[in-house]
Amino acid sequence: MSELRTQADIIVYLAEQGYSVTQEGSILIIQDEDELNIFAVVNENQIEFMIDLCSVNALDTTKLEEIYENILDQNTEILPSCFGIDSNDPADKRIVLVDSLATENLDANELLLSLDSLSVNVVTAHELLLPYLKQSAS
Repeated sequence: MSELRTQADIIVYLAEQGYSVTQEGSILIIQDEDELNIFAVVNENQIEFMIDLCSVNALDTTKLEEIYENILDQNTEILPSCFGIDSNDPADKRIVLVDSLATENLDANELLLSLDSLSVNVVTAHELLLPYLKQSAS
């Protein structure tokens, strides 16, 4: 495989590996065999990945401190990805999983490892967040 330095190179390679890749503006939507959507943005320096897990508004707001503490603690266990809060819409902040890779010397195995790690960490994230979802809270 040639170098994976550009968005076009990455799209071609991921398609060859069985991922479905669509583009909406500058955002790539990478879908794995389990139909998990991984959003990505590629620029000249890096590729940034994000998986939207849930809205903060969907969580039991009386336990946000506990939730955030658990999320921060879990960040040490789910490397290389990590939890974050996407606050692009202040009225609907989102809990997300994120990762990024430098594109300068991006290795194909490194790219696949990052995507696999994100997919595996979604399971951990759902197990962590499920008890705190408002419809689950009793």
